[in-house]
Amino acid sequence: MVESKEVEKGGGKKNDVKDSKKKKDEEMGELSPEDLEKKEQLEMLVERSQDPDPVIQKQALETIRSEIRSATASMTSVPKPLKFLRPLYPKMKEFFFEKFFEMPDSENQVFMADVLSVLAMTMADENSTESLDFKLMGSNDAPQTWGHEYVRHLCSEIRREYARSMDELDPALMGLVKEIVPFLMSSNAEPEACDLLMEVCW
Repeated sequence: MVESKEVEKGGGKKNDVKDSKKKKDEEMGELSPEDLEKKEQLEMLVERSQDPDPVIQKQALETIRSEIRSATASMTSVPKPLKFLRPLYPKMKEFFFEKFFEMPDSENQVFMADVLSVLAMTMADENSTESLDFKLMGSNDAPQTWGHEYVRHLCSEIRREYARSMDELDPALMGLVKEIVPFLMSSNAEPEACDLLMEVCW
């Protein structure tokens, strides 16, 4: 009887592992060979972005940035690079605050902040302002270089930040608004531009 119970118990654990793997596979979806290769490449790049050698870090981060930009240029659904990088967001964020946060003005810190800002769009809590926070720590690249959906997400976080502070936005945020509004106006998104200006009391 004991042996029978042990076998059942062991089988249960085995089934749990299988079920967990199956669930993970279902969430990710069945990957084509090309997608699997891209996923593994991005995972490798994330590992290299945390390499002790700053040169290797920079090369990896530049490649990740390029992959995300290409994918988010015309974003109608969650692009595959973002989909594959989402599970790595907590690890990247932890590394950022442990290693880069104490090195202001580091080029690699800026590059990783750019990546985290875009990933936060699909990973952060609904009421957070993580995309905005990382954007302000990132490069001076125009927000629209990461796609229209990213700009719209930043708008919502800017409004959320203003609602929390109930005060004038700081100069960095106002500078961001000045960049975003002309882009929205030129993209036939005048109502969004007007809403943003009205909500931050321009």
